Amino acid sequence: MTGKQQTLYALMENQGYSYGFIMTAMRILGQSKQALDDMIIFIDDFHPTEEQCIEHLAEICSGGQQ
Repeated sequence: MTGKQQTLYALMENQGYSYGFIMTAMRILGQSKQALDDMIIFIDDFHPTEEQCIEHLAEICSGGQQ
């Protein structure tokens, strides 16, 4: 696991997200450095609920980032 992946994992764990979501997000976001950076910033800045984070992940995957 890279340093950024470890950072994202820790952020998600600290937010209380479910293990299943964390592992799914890690697998998806691990494929793109930009997507990983985007999610780290999103969680760190907004402290979203798990549902909001899932919606943001869907936007990243569809290429429609805010």
